[in-house]
Amino acid sequence: MKKYFWRIFGCAMNYADAERVAQVLAKLDFVRTENLDEAELVLLFSCAVKQKAEDKIFGELEKFAQWKAAEPGRQIGLTGCVVRQTSDQAAAKKDEFLRRAASLDFVWRIEDSEQLPTLLAKTKQLPATNYQLPTTNFLAVEPLRQNRRQVLVPISTGCDNFCSYCIVPHARGRELSRDPEEIMAECEKAVKNGAREITLLGQNVNSFQKKPGAFAELLKRVAAIQELQRLRFMSSHPKDFDESVIDVMAANENIERHLHLPAQHGDNEILRKMNRNYTAEKYLDLLEKFRAKLPDASITSDFIVGFPGETEAQFENLLKFYKQADFDFAFFSQYSPRPGTAAAAFLDQIPASVKKERFARLNNLVVATTARKFARLKNQTVEVLVEKCACHSLEKGNPEKNEKCVCEGRSSEFYLTKFAGDTKLIGELVKVKITQPREVELFGEILR
Repeated sequence: MKKYFWRIFGCAMNYADAERVAQVLAKLDFVRTENLDEAELVLLFSCAVKQKAEDKIFGELEKFAQWKAAEPGRQIGLTGCVVRQTSDQAAAKKDEFLRRAASLDFVWRIEDSEQLPTLLAKTKQLPATNYQLPTTNFLAVEPLRQNRRQVLVPISTGCDNFCSYCIVPHARGRELSRDPEEIMAECEKAVKNGAREITLLGQNVNSFQKKPGAFAELLKRVAAIQELQRLRFMSSHPKDFDESVIDVMAANENIERHLHLPAQHGDNEILRKMNRNYTAEKYLDLLEKFRAKLPDASITSDFIVGFPGETEAQFENLLKFYKQADFDFAFFSQYSPRPGTAAAAFLDQIPASVKKERFARLNNLVVATTARKFARLKNQTVEVLVEKCACHSLEKGNPEKNEKCVCEGRSSEFYLTKFAGDTKLIGELVKVKITQPREVELFGEILR
């Protein structure tokens, strides 16, 4: 059997896509290896949300170009949000990324994964084959799970919102929802095979099927699956998020006590320029309704600093908004122009030095707010789904003796929690007493 190696960048959707690609490759007698030197094929799953993410791809390609040159017959393929046209180096019309990276042999849009057998045959990784995927609907491909305990289930792909800064609608296309029965069958099978946690994925889960209440109904049905212990979803859009989802969360204890609701900014004029279609006031009203029914749940968000035209007063509105919302944590970045998006053509771009300074000020506020909230958790007990353990030997030269492991996972509130444990705990739910809250993570002791 041939072996392949992959590198995955970006969001959870890329990891979910990779599991479906793994199934396609398994049908073609490929197996995945974690040892690059054993591989004959390297696949990269790209992210294009920011320029920095795209730059990482080129950095990785430099390394893999050396790997490719070391042995004849090695090939490199690329998919993800940077790809616009499925093609190979021999194509008359080929994707721009192939022109920019000579070490690449082929690229493909993820929805064109039924063309993988043909692409691999063209690059001599496969003999000519008559194998075809049973469907041209990529999301209908049964995933080859890499983690049976924590399962990612896409419910839709693409996006119709066209936020002025965002590349996703250009990269993944318009929003398409999966059939609810197909989603239910995938979730039920995952739980039967040992899933502790399912995360429902979409660029905007709240617009599922483009019908009000459709996502809440799906969430309710998945939560009712017997023996499913944890259920999450991401990402939500404030313009589509409504009380029906809040009611379902409140009525089902296995839906995690965490809401990730990207705000992106706290100034109404900037939100208008971003094409977000809600105001800061509407967002805060949503949080008030959410906390009225789920007072112990955590709320996290996303923000962009230095969006074109952002004045000092508007940035101050962002900081004021953050304080009013009292988030548990936030993910944030400096604005990065993406070619083809509306905001990339705005003339009032913010200098890098100003973006950097504002980023630091927001970071200080986020860290201080999270540290204040985490301090209240000292001596409290949280339930953690163990995701991984980092281990080392206490006795030099004897890696199997006196091994010490620091394990980590997420609580129901999505708090990153670390504790001393062992690799047998990976995939298990454990109780952890918090002994040392830090700025953005918790440390504790497992209760056995």
